[in-house]
Amino acid sequence: MSPPLVGALGFFGVLVFMLMGMPIGIAFLLVGFTGTVYLAGLDTALAAVARIPYTWSTEYIFTCIPLFVLMGFVCFDSGIATGFYRAAHKFLGRLPGGLALASIVGCGGFAAVSGSSTASAATMGAICIPEMDHYKYDSVLSSGTIAAGGTLGIMIPPSLGFILYGILAEESIGKLFMAGIIPGLILVLSFMTVVVIWVKLNPSVAPTAIEKPTFKEKLASLKGVWPILLIFLFVLGGIYTGAFTPVEAGGMGAISTVILAFAMRRMTLKKLLESCKSSISVTAMMFMLLMGAMIFNVFLAVSTLPQTLSAMMTSIGSPTLMVIIILLLYLPLGCFMDAAAMIILTIPLYLPALIDNNVNLIWFGVLTTLMGEMALITPPIGMNVYVVQGVIKTIPVEQIFKGIFPYLIAYLCVLVLLFFVPSLSLYLPSLMKF
Repeated sequence: MSPPLVGALGFFGVLVFMLMGMPIGIAFLLVGFTGTVYLAGLDTALAAVARIPYTWSTEYIFTCIPLFVLMGFVCFDSGIATGFYRAAHKFLGRLPGGLALASIVGCGGFAAVSGSSTASAATMGAICIPEMDHYKYDSVLSSGTIAAGGTLGIMIPPSLGFILYGILAEESIGKLFMAGIIPGLILVLSFMTVVVIWVKLNPSVAPTAIEKPTFKEKLASLKGVWPILLIFLFVLGGIYTGAFTPVEAGGMGAISTVILAFAMRRMTLKKLLESCKSSISVTAMMFMLLMGAMIFNVFLAVSTLPQTLSAMMTSIGSPTLMVIIILLLYLPLGCFMDAAAMIILTIPLYLPALIDNNVNLIWFGVLTTLMGEMALITPPIGMNVYVVQGVIKTIPVEQIFKGIFPYLIAYLCVLVLLFFVPSLSLYLPSLMKF
């Protein structure tokens, strides 16, 4: 068999192993090692396995992964996100679908400090769905809103999706963070629009009999907003102004969140230990993914599949059409894998073609991350759907999948908008100080 054909078979082999339930990092490692042995010999494969884990795990840029993960878990375990949701509840509760609107805003706020979509879905699901159940909201609306709102964690910075993409594409993580702010806000507004239209068309899904808070109560609720706002502005402001790098931002964000949580008496040493344990677990999973992917990339390089694919894409003659084709190929992938797996599996494959065709990699990173967000709620995998179902076990998975379809339409509309108006992604990075 020709090397490119072996590379293509290896690519589909990874998908098969994923569908069989094999951990993604192990699937990458197994196929990458076996394929390299077949194409380049056992010595080359063993050299890659010996060299890559040490080389990549000691890369300075990887330091930001556990730091941002720790920042998110401290916010989760200290309950900082709760105050943000309660404030949104006070201000939006009387609007059509007000609690669902507040839940989306709460998800956006938690995403701004967690960087994790599954953490956002789990946290806000535990907080918001019981509140919506109390006011007799339809479970399809409530569960679908949380599953979709949780996906904002991978777009609104700091985002683990952007960190992975930046490492693989060798692009500035700071610029990727800035590029996600406006698209993230657009997504929040589009999700809120979905809720309003949904409730206007079927008022029975969201009763409006909610107590009207006084102005004093609204004002008092704002004290729950400032912790998340302060952390967000501190971390992103530092990156934007060039005061510190993304890695330094991770360190500053983690330590400032811990200090703030203790100062607010929301954190104990026991809770901090739990946050650290959870962070270690997630970081180990992420590193296993990355190490397996790097060995798989050696196999792809030996197979010359990326170069062959680049030549095919270049022959199309239109960079715009090429990007459209790549994005369309992401749609079926999203049905079977999560965002991290999609980014790690495909970016090394498409990167040569994107570079050869002078595609802006920051803009493409935002589009790719958006597709990864969609993957988190796309059946049959839809990881966030199962996270919500795990938190609220009384709601069947089928109902949650039914509730996310209106949000998938919103995603496609935002994708089209960002595709045809790249400046929405590129304006803030162009203003950065470094």
